[in-house]
Amino acid sequence: MSLWGYCVCLLGCCAVVVRGAPGDPPGANGPLGWLLSDKGPFHHSQEFTDFTERYQQGFTTKYKIYR
Repeated sequence: MSLWGYCVCLLGCCAVVVRGAPGDPPGANGPLGWLLSDKGPFHHSQEFTDFTERYQQGFTTKYKIYR
């Protein structure tokens, strides 16, 4: 195989890997997105649960404001 053919094949394989599996949840972005998905190790932690609830309601800051 020529060098050009090898490069095209390599880029095609990389594009498939970066794109991810079709069954990935929409919130799982990038190769480490599974860490924050429902299958990741953090989905049972209370802080992560609180964060996801606040994020779904539109609050994106991680700081609490005490008044």
